[in-house]
Amino acid sequence: MKKLLGAAVAACTFAASVIAPVAAYAGPFDSAYGNTVTQTGPQGSVVIYVNADGTWQRMAGGQTASGTYTWKDATTACFTQTDPVPTAEQQKMMGDGCQSFKDTHAVGDTWTEKAPNGDTYTVAITAGRS
Repeated sequence: MKKLLGAAVAACTFAASVIAPVAAYAGPFDSAYGNTVTQTGPQGSVVIYVNADGTWQRMAGGQTASGTYTWKDATTACFTQTDPVPTAEQQKMMGDGCQSFKDTHAVGDTWTEKAPNGDTYTVAITAGRS
């Protein structure tokens, strides 16, 4: 369960770095909308779909989670998991669900990121939903 929760937290952390505000200006990660973000790390692969309507979905290990996001400011997205509703312990581990981002990635890009726990993840954006 801890590994699954760790993957969920890492996925939410990553997701915050690949989505853009639903606003009049273009965000640095608009390329995630309508496409597939795949994050691969120590716990396996996570597929993330990010939607311009403020929703997201994450699939890992045969389990799916989904929720919403809002923009705290132009560079900070805050994520809430709504299905399944996280337990109090899981919510505590996820904290406020907010993440700042500055990097820009396009469809076809692959890069690495460090999660808050120090794990390294390979991330890719591929065209379409797979």
